[in-house]
Order: sequence, then structure tokens, then C-alpha cells
Amino acid sequence: MSRDLNTRSCLLLLTFVVLGTYYPAIFSPFNSMDDPGTVNFLLNADNLTLREVFTPGNTYYRPLLFLTFWADNYLWGLLESFMHLENILMHLVNALLVFAITLRLSRLRGIETPLWALVASLLFGLHPINAESVNWVSGRTDPLACIFVLLSVFLLVRSRLTPLSSLLAALSLLVACLAKETAIFFLPAALIYPYFADSSERPSLLQVAKQHWIHLFVWVGTGVGFFAFRALAAPVRDAGVARVVTHVVGEKSVGLFFTLKLPLKAAGFYLKKLVQPFPLNFGIIQVSDLYLPLGVLVCLVVVWLVFRRTLSAFFFVSAAAVGCSALMIPLLGLTWTPLAERYMYIPGAFFVVGGVLAVQTLELSQRGRQWLALGVFVVLAVAGYGTAERTLLWQDNLALFQDTLKKSPNFTPAQNEVANALYQKGRDAEARAVVSSMQVNASLINYQYGLRTKASALAAAGDFEGAVAVLKEVLKDPGQHEIAVCNQILKLYEMQVDAGRTTRAQVYPDSVRLLSRLYELTRDPFYHYRLGVVHMMQKKRQLAQVNFAQAAAHAPANAVYRQPALKLAKKMAE
Repeated sequence: MSRDLNTRSCLLLLTFVVLGTYYPAIFSPFNSMDDPGTVNFLLNADNLTLREVFTPGNTYYRPLLFLTFWADNYLWGLLESFMHLENILMHLVNALLVFAITLRLSRLRGIETPLWALVASLLFGLHPINAESVNWVSGRTDPLACIFVLLSVFLLVRSRLTPLSSLLAALSLLVACLAKETAIFFLPAALIYPYFADSSERPSLLQVAKQHWIHLFVWVGTGVGFFAFRALAAPVRDAGVARVVTHVVGEKSVGLFFTLKLPLKAAGFYLKKLVQPFPLNFGIIQVSDLYLPLGVLVCLVVVWLVFRRTLSAFFFVSAAAVGCSALMIPLLGLTWTPLAERYMYIPGAFFVVGGVLAVQTLELSQRGRQWLALGVFVVLAVAGYGTAERTLLWQDNLALFQDTLKKSPNFTPAQNEVANALYQKGRDAEARAVVSSMQVNASLINYQYGLRTKASALAAAGDFEGAVAVLKEVLKDPGQHEIAVCNQILKLYEMQVDAGRTTRAQVYPDSVRLLSRLYELTRDPFYHYRLGVVHMMQKKRQLAQVNFAQAAAHAPANAVYRQPALKLAKKMAE
């Protein structure tokens, strides 16, 4: 069979299988978690400059990712189908890179058939754990970063490592970090790559350092350059790094035992997910303590693999290195789920290549090779079916979040999205039942989603005062929701005034406070314009004039409110 295969046939088959499995995603809507926020921001980012893109100063520093979304806006107006297609094509590129890496390493071993490369790339391309990253527009960060991480690997794995290949590989990794900062976790593995070799000769670590000192210098410099660049791009503070420090050794440290327990449990859980990914779950919030021993075993095996010094060991070590970034998330509370399948996208690529390279070295009988072929076929069939089924599920937000809620009961964000999906389908009674049964757990990241939905339900029922009270509770601990909550309260005030339940004079002080806070958070001059309107309606001409003038002075040239602001500023000054 392998004799009949050629590289072109393998590439065509791989392309057909990956595109055929994921093509239903093209017909999927935006996922209600995060995608609408991304789209709304892009629709109002016409005047954003490249300098602002590369100097955000936020927890996440992902300018390359934002540039792809920016291109989506200008090329096809943020059309869902094209944005999903981009994710699929990025995943295909990664599968092709897995093929290229495995093929190159196989030929370095004297194995000319592309069959092994095809198996590795299909295992990666069809792995169900990747479905989340491919089907979720906001999950694009992992496939995008993975392209440049795998390109870095492809540049490294050569018959002879040269200074130029090391430099190009390091630059590729830096580009990957502009899509997702956790790509930097590959750096330690890349640094010690020369230490691994498929050879009976095992030079000492000192000998390796002397022979490849330029490689070491390049990669150490890459690490220094990465953190220096982040410091320059975010001069106020690097919130991501600061959060790591405060949670591990700072004032938010939870103790050594707990600090070690959570990552070890996560390590065991993720290993299981790489080998056996089912059941798939979009909202993983906890794992059993039974994964703790497996996590300890993972650490011991990684140490053993370092001493093995084979190419397959290198890829397993690389998977562990990149996977370490996911182990910190349960402690840091950076995301709305402490564990997620998407975090294993890049480690999964290393894992399948390492596995295929390890199997290559086995001396199997004819019967053994037949059983191996049968096993690979079964695994690919199950993986393909699971991925295709999951892709179809992502076509319906209600079905997806009902599935999430079934696997993670009382998970507030999932309850919130189920309620929103029911409202959109006109099933208001069912939505209200979900909202009324919602138990908001303040220990969860983004638990504020649930309270915001409760407020919306109260407003829909005519209880504006109750809705405002709920939202003011959220403002005591708003998380990343402060801007949305402030705007939601202001909208409720308008609804109350229109319904005759209050007067503009009564909500005036709080409206001024909220709008001032919104300007402080966003620096958007439109909030000066809105402040001017609020002051003008209360006959505060001087305050109105100041705010209209500020809005006119700082508004983009094409802003629709700029000319009205100029006219009103002059009128208020009369």
C-alpha cells in the first residue's frame, strides 16, 4: 500500500478529508460567547491605528489575531461564513505542516514513504479536541499561533542545524506570540533541541552547548526580546505577567499544596483528553482528583523523556512545554473556563508527531503491522465521526449550550447563553424559566453574565428598578463587564423615562457618573457628546459646552456626531 502512495496523493487526501469534515462550519452562526463582542468592537474600530493595535496594554497581547479580524471587516464585512472558512483553512495549513514535519523527520531516518506523515497529519486534522478551536471564530488564536509554531519546528528539524535556521525559527516563534502569547512556552524546548538526536552517540550537555552556542544565544535572546517587546508595547503594566506573579508568589497565592495540586490534576486530565477526548465539553469547570496521580506520572515521564534524547521524546517534551501554559489557568482565573479543549490545540500537534515517530521505531512482524494499520483506521474513523458530529452541533447555539449545561450543570455562562438563545428563538417562557433557576456562583469567571441576563429578564417583565438594582450589584465586582453594564444601566434609565416611571432630573446625577466612567474606561470622545446632551437637557449650558467642545476636538474626522458637537458647542457658548 505504501508503495502506491506518493506525496501529492497524500496531500490531496489530507486536504479533502479536513475540508470535508469541517465544511459544515461555514454555515454556522457566530457563537454567542465572545463572537458578538468581537464583531461589535470591529464595527466601531474604523479609526483604530496600527500603533494602537500593537500597543494595547491589556491582559491579552495578540495584535496578529486582531489584524486577521480587522482584515475580515474590510474584506468581507465580518461575514460569518468567510470567518469560519478562515479558521478551517488555518487548521488545514497546520495539518499540512504536521505532514511536512513528519515527512522530513521520516526521511532523515531513511524512511521514504509519506504514509507516516499522512497518518500523523490525519490524526491531528481529525482530532476531536481541535473542533472547538476550528468551529469557534474567537478560538482562532490557537490555529493562527500554531501555524508559526509549527513553521518554527519545520525550520529546526533539519539534517544539520544552522545558525540561519535557528534564527528563522526563533523569528517565526515571535510571530506566533503575536497571535497567542502562550506560544512562548515552546521556547525552552526549542532551546534544547540540539540535545535530542536519533543517534547512538550521546554528546554531553556541555559538548552540545559548545557545538551549538549560536543556537543557544539566538533562543535566549528570543526570550529576552519577547518580554522586552511586551514591556515596550504595554508600558503601563504587563497584566498577564503580573497576574502570574501575584497568583504564584504574591498576595493572591493560595499555598504550595493547592498551587501544585490544580496544575497536576490539569496535566492528568489533558493527557487523557489527548488520548481519549470524549466527552467533548465547551464549558469544563472541574475535574476529578483521580487525575492527580496521572498528572504526577506525566511529570515523571517528561523528565524520563528528557534523558531519552530521541526525536520522538523531543516532540513529547515540546507538547508538555506548551501545555504548561494551560496548567496555570485554573490558578490564574484568566478565562471563563478553567480548563478547555482549545488549550490543547498546539500541544496536540506535537503529541501526534511524537507518537508517530515513536511507533516508527517499533520492530513489528507482518501480523503486527496489519493490526497497527487496523488500529489506525479505527482511531481515524472514530475521530472523524466525533469531529464531524461536534461541528454539526456548533451550527446551533442553543443545542451547543444545552449540551454544555448537560455536562456542566449549574454553569452560569452556559445557562446565560441557553436563555439568550431561547429568547432569540421566541421561546420567552422557557428562557425566563432558565433565568429564574439560575444559581449565580460568584467564584466562576464571568459569573456576571448570569446577573446581566437576570437584569434583562426583569426589564423585559417591566421591573426596571429591579434590573437596575441587579446591575448595580454587578458594578461592585464587574470584572470585564463594566463597560457593558454601565451602558445597560443607561439604557434602562431611558426606558424608565420613556415609560414615565422616573424623570431625567432624577437619573441625571447617576447618568453623569456612568458616562464619565465610560469615558475614563474607553477614552471614546462619543461619551463626551453624550455627556453634553445630558447636561444640555438639564440646562447646564457651561458643562454641556465643555463636553461638546471636547467631543468635537477629539472625534474622528468622519464621526457622525462631530459636526453636531461643533454646532452645539457654539450654541451653548452663546
